[in-house]
Amino acid sequence: MAAGSPTDRPRGGAPARRGTPPPDLAPLDPADDEDFEIALGLAPFSIGSTGLGASGRIIWSVNDTGTSACFHLTPREEAAVRSAVTMAGGAATDLVTLEAAQLARRDRSYDVVGATTPGTTTWQPPDGWRAYERSVCLGSGPELWHRASSEVLRWGVKTRSGFLVAPELEPGTVARRGDRLWLTAHIGPLRVREPVEVVEVVETSHRTALAYGTLVGHPVTDKEAFIVGRDKDGNVTLTLRSITHAGRGRWWVLFPAALVAQQLYRRRYLRALAAH
Repeated sequence: MAAGSPTDRPRGGAPARRGTPPPDLAPLDPADDEDFEIALGLAPFSIGSTGLGASGRIIWSVNDTGTSACFHLTPREEAAVRSAVTMAGGAATDLVTLEAAQLARRDRSYDVVGATTPGTTTWQPPDGWRAYERSVCLGSGPELWHRASSEVLRWGVKTRSGFLVAPELEPGTVARRGDRLWLTAHIGPLRVREPVEVVEVVETSHRTALAYGTLVGHPVTDKEAFIVGRDKDGNVTLTLRSITHAGRGRWWVLFPAALVAQQLYRRRYLRALAAH
């Protein structure tokens, strides 16, 4: 079951489609228990069932095995469903967002493991990749160290450089290995959504790092690490490491443009955690 954005209209009944529907379509309302049971019952014998909002947008869907259903829910509806699942003895975590479900099905777009080694001070990038590494001094002192360490684990380098991160981290939490999410960049009038996965998180007394890799559908094939370090004198640095290949499919043609955008954002990254 998946939760998403609000429905196009209140659930007083199933919205009608424009024109005359073919005879094999039935107006089933997911807010009606009987209609929902019918949809689940028919699903194994059909190619699936889908409900549309007034604008033609899909607001609910049942797969062709009858094992899962997807709805667009308001935050209030989502909270109510999670509570009902828990009260029925189920796990509220069984309710996942549609985007999370879609991300979980995406393959990694790279085949190298541990390429950015964020836990080490020296780095030997793998052969055959465009490799990049640069460090800048952020300043010194324990306050800066704690602030920069916290920011890097909460995607601060990205968000302070103009990216949106979805889903957002809950207050008081940090990125964890295995997290999958969307990074959205705005380049002029263009919006580019990048599917990624956190591959390593480092937390020590002198080093904090976040490393991620790209998933299929990303404009480039890439692994990147943001590393905050502190030396014995209290000086704090930010190090960027990355390896890059052209993306798959249609993105391959746009690789030169992606490299230009990458250089622009690297300059922003290096300034993102500077002391103010």
